[in-house]
Amino acid sequence: MNEDYELDPRIQEERKRRREELRKKRQQRKYIIYAAFALILVLIIALCVKSCSKKKDPEPKDQQVETQQPTEGELEPVIPPEDTTPARENATATLAATGDIMCYIEQIQDAAMSGGGYDFAPAFSGVKEILSKADITVGNLETNFAGTPYSGYPYFSSPPQLASALDEAGFDLLQTANTYSMENGFTGLTSTINTISDAGMTAVGTYASRESASENGGIVIREVNGIKFAFFAYTKGINGRTRPGDYSYCVNLLYTDYTGGYTQVDETALLQSIKSAKEQEADVIVALLHWGGEYDVEPTDSQKSIADLLFRNGVDVIIGTHSHVVGPMEQKTVTTVDGETKDCFVAYSLGNFYSSMDRDETKPSAILNLTFNLDGESGKTSIQKIEYVPLYIANMGSDAETQYKVVDIEKEIDRYIGGAEERVPSEVYGELKKALEVLHNNAGTQYATD
Repeated sequence: MNEDYELDPRIQEERKRRREELRKKRQQRKYIIYAAFALILVLIIALCVKSCSKKKDPEPKDQQVETQQPTEGELEPVIPPEDTTPARENATATLAATGDIMCYIEQIQDAAMSGGGYDFAPAFSGVKEILSKADITVGNLETNFAGTPYSGYPYFSSPPQLASALDEAGFDLLQTANTYSMENGFTGLTSTINTISDAGMTAVGTYASRESASENGGIVIREVNGIKFAFFAYTKGINGRTRPGDYSYCVNLLYTDYTGGYTQVDETALLQSIKSAKEQEADVIVALLHWGGEYDVEPTDSQKSIADLLFRNGVDVIIGTHSHVVGPMEQKTVTTVDGETKDCFVAYSLGNFYSSMDRDETKPSAILNLTFNLDGESGKTSIQKIEYVPLYIANMGSDAETQYKVVDIEKEIDRYIGGAEERVPSEVYGELKKALEVLHNNAGTQYATD
């Protein structure tokens, strides 16, 4: 080996530099190897932790909701509260119902005032107290408010003052699905609905627009004293007429063959109405039905079948009209499709409430009074009391201030016997006694007022 080469300072310095570079490179490799080992170790640990966590029981659902954090663009999760809904309060509510409210030309003339206009209020003064004290009062309006010329049969267009008088007498709801719903066309139907509304009441069973027919499924809801009532109304037909194609929604019909067959019950429509009432969480479902045959006291097989269908599916009360005479009243214990056993009630016909029809059997009628009780603990509503007040449409004579007057039969009999200064004429008194007997025979005495 050449010693001069070995001892040359420059050569030695170069070797020293190279050795230092090699040392640094070896050190860097060590760091890289250590870092790789560390990363592998972290990954192994992470995989172990994840594997272990999967083997643990999942957290209860409510705890998961509590620990879940909202992400950007989402609302903060809502934690469902515990069911702390308090029991409802015990409550009582009353419903009054009448029969057909008609208005012939004689009644229009009777209400005409010498100075112009019309005043129907005196016709109802004898029963106003009974109607007004109920929480909800309903009747069947078998006339239209279609404007002038005012007329009786067959078109029935009454002065709007009749609506005001009915509101003043205590009515809240008026069934408008009946024989004369379309007698003055769709314009007459909408005018009737609007006049009723303007007077402070609500029409049931007819609709001025497709939107109103679909609102709440066509159901009218009324809540009093914490009890929610649902009302719907149907008619067997519209005097042989058909619903205009563009206005097929305007009136509820019981039958698909409603122009005269009356054999094909529209079960689909009826069940949909009940479903809508249930969706509104009604405590009491009331069906107002214009059905049966004129002057027939006994219900038809079709009526009985419809009543059974409605009761089985959840209707609590059926109030019938159309026959112009008082029919049977019946309380039935029913097991519904939901498995609930409860008492239901049907009044097949309440007769004529206000009319000038001169057939003897069309003059007696009744105000049906139903009392409902809500059990706050169970949330169930039941019929607590059923009674009816016998009425009579008295013809007081053409010289009387009010010729056609709705009177409480038993009250007027007592007044006549007691010699009251203002009492019915003797001939009317005789009619009252006969009418009371007929009414009790038709409706039964079980629910008559004491």
